[in-house]
Parts: sequence; C-alpha cells; structure tokens
Amino acid sequence: MRTLTLLLLFISCCARLPEPSKKELTYSFDSSPKTKIYQSIHKELVAHPELNGFYPLGDGEDALAARLAAVLEAERTLDLQYYIWHDDETGRALLKQILTAADRGVRVRLLLDDLNEGKHDKGLLILDSHPFIEVRLANPFAHRKARVMEAFRFSQVNRRMHNKVFIADNQIGIFGGRNIGDEYFGASDDMNFGDFDLWSIGPLVKELSEEFDTYWNSDVAFPVAQLSQEKITKEDMEKFHEKSILDQKKVKTDKYAERVLSHHLIEKFLDKDFKLYWGKARAFYDSPEKLNPDEKTKLLADDLRTNLNAANKELILISPYFVPGKKGMKTFKELRRKEVDTWVLTNSLASNDVTTVFSGYRKYRRPLIKKGVHLYELMPRSNRQEKDKSSIGSSATSGLHGKLIVFDQKKVVVGSMNLDPRSKNLNTEMGIVVDSPEMARDISQKVKTIVKEDAYRVILKGDDLRWEALKDDKKIKYDKEPETTWWKRFKANLSAIFVPEKLL
Repeated sequence: MRTLTLLLLFISCCARLPEPSKKELTYSFDSSPKTKIYQSIHKELVAHPELNGFYPLGDGEDALAARLAAVLEAERTLDLQYYIWHDDETGRALLKQILTAADRGVRVRLLLDDLNEGKHDKGLLILDSHPFIEVRLANPFAHRKARVMEAFRFSQVNRRMHNKVFIADNQIGIFGGRNIGDEYFGASDDMNFGDFDLWSIGPLVKELSEEFDTYWNSDVAFPVAQLSQEKITKEDMEKFHEKSILDQKKVKTDKYAERVLSHHLIEKFLDKDFKLYWGKARAFYDSPEKLNPDEKTKLLADDLRTNLNAANKELILISPYFVPGKKGMKTFKELRRKEVDTWVLTNSLASNDVTTVFSGYRKYRRPLIKKGVHLYELMPRSNRQEKDKSSIGSSATSGLHGKLIVFDQKKVVVGSMNLDPRSKNLNTEMGIVVDSPEMARDISQKVKTIVKEDAYRVILKGDDLRWEALKDDKKIKYDKEPETTWWKRFKANLSAIFVPEKLL
C-alpha cells in the first residue's frame, strides 16, 4: 500500500500546469453605438437614465431563446462564463449559433470550469482553433485523462468556479442560476430543474463584463490549448462541422426545439417585445483567488449576510441546496427578534438531486421552524408538462435549481450562490442586487403562489416533523419524507454520518 501511494504521488507530481503568465491578457470591448443591440435598446435606456432594465427568465424555453437571440444579434463580442456546459441538445444548439457568430467575425471568449470538461478536450480544442474563438478552463486538472491522480491536490481541485454569465456586445447580460444543458431549459426527458435568470440592459452589464475580465485574466484561468497535448487536424475540423450540421437537422425534428426556435420566441427577444422592470443594481462576486486554498480572500457570503441582516419586514430565500450552518442560524435568530416574516423554499428529499447536501440540511428543519421560519420543500414534478410562463422556474419541474432572495418586497438578489458551505467557503460565486420594488413585489407574490401549489409545508407536531400539501384542493398530510422510498431515506441517513458539513 505504501509503495502504491508513493507511485501515485510520483505520477501526480509529474503533471504540471503551465505558467499562468504565458497567456495573453484580453479585455471586454467598449459598448458601441453602432451595433444592432445598441440601436434596439438606446431609447429605453435614455428614458431611464442610470437605471437597468430587467426581464425575469423563469421559464426554460424563454431562457434558451434569450441566449440564442443574444448570439444572433451579437456583432462584436460574446463573453460566456459557466460551471457546466453539457454536450446535449441545447448545449450543441447554442454552440452551433456561437460558431456561426464567430464565422461572421464576432470575438468569442468561453470560460468554463474544468470539473466536467476533461472528456471534451478535443471538442474544446477544435472550438479554440477558430480564429475568433478562445477557450479557457478555470482551476484545471493537470491530468487530463486519469483524474484520480489529482487526489493529492484535492484541496485545490475541490474548489470550483460556479459563476454563470452570458454577455453580448457588452450591452446585454444574462445571469442567474442556470448552467447550459437540457435539464436547465426544460428539455430533458429524465429530469428538469426549475431555475431563474435575469436578462438585463444598462450600466450593470459593464460590471458583469468587469467580473468576466477579472476571471478571464486571472491566474486560475488557463487556455485549453496549453493544457492538452492533442493536435487538431483538418480532418477533425471537417468531422466537427459535419456533426454540427447533423445535430442541427436533428434539432429541427424535435418538438421542444421547434418551440424554442420558433419565430415568435426568438423574435420576442430580438424585438425586445416584453415589459422591463427598471432599477439600480450592483454586482458582487468572489475573487478568483478563492480557488487557491492558500489564499485568504473576502467572501461573497459575508456581503450576502450583511444584506440578510438588513431585512426589516419580509425575507424570502430560495436555495436548492440549503445548509445554513451556525452563522446562518444566528441570522435567523436575529430575524426572529426583529419579527421579520421569513420564508424558505428548498428541495425536498424527493426532488433533491444531491442526497448528501440534503442530509446536511435536514437537521436544521426543527430549529428553523422554531425560529418562526415558513419552511417549504418543493414537490417532485413530472417532466415536459405545460409550465406557467410567469413562474420563477419551479413549477412543473423535477427539482429546484434557482437561487433567489427577496428583501422587504424592495430588493432582489439573483446569482449563482447556494446557501450552503460549498458556496460560502469553496466555490467562487457571483450575485447581483437589484433595487426594483415592482419586481420584488411581483416575485414575492409568485413565490407565495408556488409554495402553496407546488411545495410541502414543513411543520412541527410536538417535536416531530410533518408535511402538508394541497392536491386537488385537498390538504394531504405526511408523517415521513413525502414521495420517497425507504432506500432514499436510508442513503440520506448514511450521508449524514459520513459526509462532513464543510464539504456540502
């Protein structure tokens, strides 16, 4: 065993990341008044000086159409930063349009977290070989194939870039909880997530671009061409383009794709044919140095806690993974002292895709309820049902993935961060505080409708947990985790014993 350990350590030491200084520093282009996007939003921005316009993307089809429209409109630059980009129907549809944009001279910068990208090195290298596309990977694994060899760098590779932002011509920004993949846009036949983004115009977009530049030029971002030894041939390029054409033909026969790619949905975003909420906003985000375990940086979570403590009347928290910890419980205690009406919506065991995180959350349910929190857990929903287009992204889905906070029906925080130890201490995150009472009121009302129709209310009977739900206008009561098997409950119990909270 000792010999094997030494051998693994030796192999691990053989792989080295390139020097970060060897990459070129590039920055966002200034906003140009000559672009189509500028021409389509200029009048609105002049009518609302120093404010930002927002359109909520609670529906998955809307969220994909908004991104496709932004790519179609882009004339100068696309800056895209994501934790996950799946090689599936929606991921390929977006990439096809991005390639087309690059072919017409749009500069594309694609920054992906490396956790899920090792098997896609060849495809990323092909993209990167395009003269107008550059791909970088955040906190990459030195071993591109045998990632088990990274065991001796666990404290480093366990930290991931969780930020998500989509910027077109430095004039349209889309941000929130969504990754790129079928399950985030309501297109999966297996499991779909309810999620939430904001489409935005105005001065905030420049802040989003500054966030992107900060990560793109940081020491944690590596050009994919410097990480892989694979060489891309002309034949590889031809096969890639042939596959892209076949994928497009397949997409055209898919009912979901037919709806998203319909003239109506795309035109809605090209013509900006929707009501905007207006308000001031600011972006806040972790430093990329948080991905280095040896660096001590200011945490986004501290900024977020300050905002939570500022609530005086009502606080709504939506987080798919919810593990408040000791500091979080102190915040809820203070909210109770101030008599703040506090609502929490998170995943039930039945709707949760990460049982280990649920195991960390469940011990907090009793103390939360005793502190006056209205606690709700999302019901599992069947796939591909008709969705209420005005929802915040939890209706008719299998699990919750949106992250959202509403303060006093005045301000809204939208971003990538979950309310759990991983988001607080390990992953880099970003959030945007929007000061728009109208949007805050509307979202607050929609959340309260959703929790009544699509969530279990968790209550206490004595010291025992109980769940209540409305089904066909009848109140149904449960005395154990609703709609779960004994095996799933057993796994949750087991995880609670073996997985430390700080890793959740």
